[in-house]
Amino acid sequence: MENTSAKVRVSKTFGAYNWRRFSKPWIAIVTSWPVGDKPSLSFGGYVGNDEGGEAEILARPGDIVRWGQRDNRGGRTENEWGIVEPDGSIREVTQPEARKHYAASVQQ
Repeated sequence: MENTSAKVRVSKTFGAYNWRRFSKPWIAIVTSWPVGDKPSLSFGGYVGNDEGGEAEILARPGDIVRWGQRDNRGGRTENEWGIVEPDGSIREVTQPEARKHYAASVQQ
C-alpha cells in the first residue's frame, strides 16, 4: 500500500469513561493485510485522560485506520474502521469495505 501523499494528523474524539471498566482509547493505521489473516497495525497515541480526549495518528489520504476502546467486562467494546480522506477526515466503513480498499490499493 504505497502512498506518496503527505501525512496528515487524523484523530477521533472520545468522551469520559470509567477507567476501571474501559481501556485507554486507541487508534492505528493498517500497515499490511495478508490474505486470510488479520491486518498488521501501527498505533498512534491518546491525548487525554478518563475525562475525555483524542486518539491521534499521522496518516496519508487513502490509509485505512482503526480505532476503539475495549470494555473489560465485554458488551460495549468499540472497534471501528475508516479510510482517511484528502482533507484529513475519516470516512467510516465496514471491515469488508476496508479489505476491498486495501486489496485495490496494493494492486495499483
